[in-house]
Amino acid sequence: MITGFASSLYKKYEGSTFELLADTVFSALEMTGLDKNYVDGIYLTYLPGIFDGYANSHFFTNQVAQYLGIRPKFTQIFDYGGASALSMIHRAYKAIKAGEGETILCIVGGKATELRNKGVTVDAIDKAYPDVSLTPFDRLFRGLNDLNPVSDYALVANRHKYLFKSTDEQRALIAVRQRFNAMQNSKAMFRDPLTIDQVLKSPLVSYPLHLLEIVYPIDGFHVFVVSKRSSKSVLRNIDILGYGEAHWPFMPTELDEIVYTPAVESSKGLLNGRIDAFELYDSFTITVMLQVEDIGLAEKGKGGSFFENHDTTFKGDVPINTGGGSLNTGQPAYMSGGVILEEALLQLNDMADGHQVKGTDVVFLNGIGGWNRSHSVSLVLGEKK
Repeated sequence: MITGFASSLYKKYEGSTFELLADTVFSALEMTGLDKNYVDGIYLTYLPGIFDGYANSHFFTNQVAQYLGIRPKFTQIFDYGGASALSMIHRAYKAIKAGEGETILCIVGGKATELRNKGVTVDAIDKAYPDVSLTPFDRLFRGLNDLNPVSDYALVANRHKYLFKSTDEQRALIAVRQRFNAMQNSKAMFRDPLTIDQVLKSPLVSYPLHLLEIVYPIDGFHVFVVSKRSSKSVLRNIDILGYGEAHWPFMPTELDEIVYTPAVESSKGLLNGRIDAFELYDSFTITVMLQVEDIGLAEKGKGGSFFENHDTTFKGDVPINTGGGSLNTGQPAYMSGGVILEEALLQLNDMADGHQVKGTDVVFLNGIGGWNRSHSVSLVLGEKK
């Protein structure tokens, strides 16, 4: 039912965000062979600052439809951050099966450079726009000098080291393996060979995380077309074999333990059959390690040794982030969900030139998003037999 997809990724895009969006949308529709007039629904993400730097956009879904020249029957914003893309696909499938529409656009991305130039991240946007609220408790702690989410994940990585004796070298190995995959991926921004020593000698951004363990925010979009209409698309008839989502609306101080993510809930019962490749959210190396543990590939605390004992390259026994992940393609508008979803579709359609996992029929995806890892969406894609 996913009949088309496209991506446009730039370190810095000189045009407007709407121009970048339109280019990607019409490239995805071209793959399907469908005209924009067939689009019934638009699902999309929105974060403050990612559309040409504006803190907010009035009636945002209407603005997008206006620019694209599309008259949809329904629109919806998904604000799960990095988990949004996977949730959109599930909701689009359900809407089409329920007869609410026949063709739905799923749009993820925006421009990160406007915020990057201000020296902030989207999770610390209140440093640039004082009228923006991040949490209900901003007055109590937003005076702290943080670089969220970097400082938050650094705290998690440090806690993991303390509890389980995981090492900097183990996290660095994740970056090295993903760079090996990226070297074969023409879409990747970083493709030079990488060693553990180079990762550990890269600048320390927030202890214990080094620069080469942290995603680079970029400008870009991923667009996916879910449709029941016949078209010229040559993509396989991929279906949803498993799905789960979980939302933890807790502040870090309210969590029983910060080294767990909602993936322990969203992935429950999904890792019970053949999986040919894993595409896991990789905003940081520690994010990947946590998901390996939380989805059940390794026991909690043994994620580091898992990477030492398994080859996670696209040639290995447990392929993970087979295109290099967003650590190497860059992270469009602070959300990596589109990166892992596109890579899954490339693998399933034997289109991952240079980094194809042989015989890929089932891919497990997990997206993490929101402030302090609030959201997790797990998705298993494959062709029903």
